[in-house]
Amino acid sequence: MRTYITFCLAVGLLLVAQVISAQKSHSDYKKELRSLSGAKYISLAFDGAEALAESGAYEEAIDLMDRAVKKGRSLGGNAVTVIHFNKAKLIANRFSPEDKHIEELIKVLKDIIKREPPTSMVTDALELTDQLITKVSAKMKPEIAKMNQSFKSMLTTEQQQLAALEQEKKLNQFKKRDKESAFLEIEQLKSERVRLEGLQVKLSETIQQSERQLNQRAALISKMSKDQANKEAILQFNLRMIDSLKFIAALDSFELVNQDRLIREQESEIELQDSKLELQESTLQLQESELQLRSSQRKFFLMLSILGMLIAGLVSWMFLSTKKANLALEDKNEEIEKEKERSEELLLNILPQFVAQELKENQKVKTRMIKQCTVVFTDFIGFSAISKLLSPQELIAALDECFIAFDNIIAKHNIEKIKTIGDSYMCASGVPRTTKTHAIDAVSAAFEMVAFLDEWNKKREKKGLARFDARIGIHSGPIIAGVVGVTKFAYDIWGDTVNVASRIEGQSSAQKINISSTTYELIKEHYQCSKRGSISVKNMDDLEMYFVDHPIQHAILN
Repeated sequence: MRTYITFCLAVGLLLVAQVISAQKSHSDYKKELRSLSGAKYISLAFDGAEALAESGAYEEAIDLMDRAVKKGRSLGGNAVTVIHFNKAKLIANRFSPEDKHIEELIKVLKDIIKREPPTSMVTDALELTDQLITKVSAKMKPEIAKMNQSFKSMLTTEQQQLAALEQEKKLNQFKKRDKESAFLEIEQLKSERVRLEGLQVKLSETIQQSERQLNQRAALISKMSKDQANKEAILQFNLRMIDSLKFIAALDSFELVNQDRLIREQESEIELQDSKLELQESTLQLQESELQLRSSQRKFFLMLSILGMLIAGLVSWMFLSTKKANLALEDKNEEIEKEKERSEELLLNILPQFVAQELKENQKVKTRMIKQCTVVFTDFIGFSAISKLLSPQELIAALDECFIAFDNIIAKHNIEKIKTIGDSYMCASGVPRTTKTHAIDAVSAAFEMVAFLDEWNKKREKKGLARFDARIGIHSGPIIAGVVGVTKFAYDIWGDTVNVASRIEGQSSAQKINISSTTYELIKEHYQCSKRGSISVKNMDDLEMYFVDHPIQHAILN
């Protein structure tokens, strides 16, 4: 009873300790991540995911990797692709091969394919999928094979040949190892065969020697005379008699020794009985003492059990209270984390990614001089007259539909939206970091805007609605860029380039792209333009302007 109670208390305390330590693991990683940012955040998330996956906590491991993916989006470049690939390797190497984990792995691989990874990563992904095909269930094999084929199609013919040669090299090495092990086994068998043949020869020699001795003995007996044979038989008989007498004498001696042993055993039995009597008296005294001791021990262990139950109850209450507090704190932290992520998303909608990151890290944004960029202005012709024909709701809905389309177009060409002023839309290419193709990107986006408006206006005319025809003006040059204000702050650009682009837009025509001579020099190899000559502009010198007609189709030489 005493042992059972002690065992139960020990097991209970051990289980409580294990539950507490297991509960802290995932929370500890999340708490530590909140104080980090950038590469340190991602590194700790990787380490935590590895440790959790090693202990079988797969869902918690995936949660940490997903947090690393979100953080990687703010770093830009190939950070998200690298994190996704590390997540794929973690699932493949650490997780149990269950279908739900393989489905998560397939989702990660699909995302890697969309992001066009570098060749080295494609090669590693091929090797990873080759290994997985032999491990996954029959249900998942077609999906893994499909992923494998997708990665193969991303390699060039030369790279595929190199990968095939590497695979063939590994196969030859495997075959070579098999041949070497087979050769060693054959050599061992040959050595064993030689040893057995040697033993067989020795055994044959021994048999032959025994046969020769028997033949010699038989020949000797055949040469004896009859009297010699009788004498030999009598001699053998006498020898056997002597051996028999010796054996009988030995038996008599053994009997005497046995009788002495029995006498000594009887004497020992008597002494043993006397000792047993003394031992029984001592045992009775000991039993009385043990009864008293057991009574005392029973009282002691009863008190100890009561104390243990009180301690276990106190520990359980403290554990439940701590767990409840931790859960409440974790929920609060989750809400804070979600609010933080929502704030970051809103910040990215207001500011360029590079500028938003600088604002988060330094609490301010440095004003920068951008030596070369291209500014685009659009404006709807006769907007005041159109606004009188439509209700406020219809007018705003039409502008929203149009400007959303413009947002999507400039995003494709890496152009930064600056602002809208009434029915005017302003954006800049090569901002906040300049690019070599800023002018070409801006003109390409302008052509897509014109194409969208043409198609959109056809649908509106069929419904009997007013057309929205736009003038587009483009100018290239230096600007100043920065963030203004403390509340409702916004990213904006200033400079003469902005003013010139606005004036050029004012001199454009419906569904036409009007550009300055500066922009023309940057795009003339790619677009056919019509020279308009020098045009007078309000509060400025006359400006040389061009209408962009269409892209130049360059001949492709074989």
